[in-house]
Amino acid sequence: MTAPQATSQPDTALVEALAEVRRRTLLLTAPLPDSELERQIDPIMSPLVWDLAHIAAYEDLWLVHRHAGLPLLRPDLAATYDAFETPRSERGDAELLDAPGARAYLEAVRARVLAAIETHGVDPVIHPMVLRHEQQHTETMLQALTLARLPGYDVHLTGEPAPAPAPAASNGASANGGAPVVHTGLELVSVPGGMVELGADDTAFSYDNERPRHPGWVAPFRIGRTLVTNATWLAFCEGGGYERREWWTDEAWSWKEEYDISHPLHWARGEDGAWVEHTMRGAAPLDPARPAAHVSWFEAAAFARAHGVRLPTEHEWETAATWDQPVAPGHAELAPGRFATAPVGAFPGGAARCGALDLLGNLWEWTSSVFGGYPGFRAHPYREYSEVFFDRGYRVLRGGSWATQHEVATPTFRNWDLPQRRQIFCGVRLAADEESP
Repeated sequence: MTAPQATSQPDTALVEALAEVRRRTLLLTAPLPDSELERQIDPIMSPLVWDLAHIAAYEDLWLVHRHAGLPLLRPDLAATYDAFETPRSERGDAELLDAPGARAYLEAVRARVLAAIETHGVDPVIHPMVLRHEQQHTETMLQALTLARLPGYDVHLTGEPAPAPAPAASNGASANGGAPVVHTGLELVSVPGGMVELGADDTAFSYDNERPRHPGWVAPFRIGRTLVTNATWLAFCEGGGYERREWWTDEAWSWKEEYDISHPLHWARGEDGAWVEHTMRGAAPLDPARPAAHVSWFEAAAFARAHGVRLPTEHEWETAATWDQPVAPGHAELAPGRFATAPVGAFPGGAARCGALDLLGNLWEWTSSVFGGYPGFRAHPYREYSEVFFDRGYRVLRGGSWATQHEVATPTFRNWDLPQRRQIFCGVRLAADEESP
């Protein structure tokens, strides 16, 4: 990727965007006592206070030190808040800044950044990169907070308790004024395929792993009209889906058995025996119309195999998702009432040209693809963002979730994680080869 030349003038929109993402970051942590910020909520997640100081250290490194050529504000903290020098497995035991110290570090670095923008302008690559870095960390922090299941947290964030869910008679708009459309996630739509252009072009910021834009052949295929719903996944659970050995690979079965996996991560039986789901808005009866969330790639592949289909490749997903619609309204926004998924098919106006719904902004969607570089890939501006993860078993996720901000939730953005991970706001969209006429 060829880096555009830096502008010598401050970018007002960029400065406002930096301020907005910081507001969101602080909104998430404001209701929490310092003790919650400083503890490690889950072994696979960082203490929230590490995320806060890491955001500051990353911003200081790129926007002050490397862009403006000034010394780091806290060189003594560089290794502690480097994601590779201090991996997640060590962060719970590392000597970290306390919560007041992390907040002060954020504030001091931001003052330096604004001063550097005044004197050195904005770089069209690294400033958007740092903005998106913080946006991605707000989603990671939301994952940790969902795992924490803090009583009353939703009230602090929204000013009101989670609304009681109404029975879901449908999960889609009615067709021509007729009966409401009920989606299951098993309905597939056809995509012609052919020679397609894949990856990001040069018209806007994109990450190195989205580039270069290149031609590729995608055979005709079918893809789920929607994500798989809770109702459909519940039928899989109660039909022995987690007990039928033939639907699971050896690695997946070993993982399932070791950790006693029998349902999605945040499902549980209520006192009356009915299923409930824990979300950012608290525990609520399982909504059959919402997409099944927090399932691993192992579970996703087994579910697809049980239904005689498969997961889409990431190239198929991107081909289906090429559209001109914005992120579905009501998503990618940290605001009252928006801390959860929407029922599948709730935004028919955002349909892709093939008829698939909710491709952006409800849940990340697992694909069958292993994360790797595109033909002609070149690491930029640093190889640790993408390249060190290539071809190491990480699976690609596409589409963004309700917690993903719109700059990140694009049709070409590539997320990735290990196949056993379930803390991500992720779900499943099915695919199949196109049937012969």
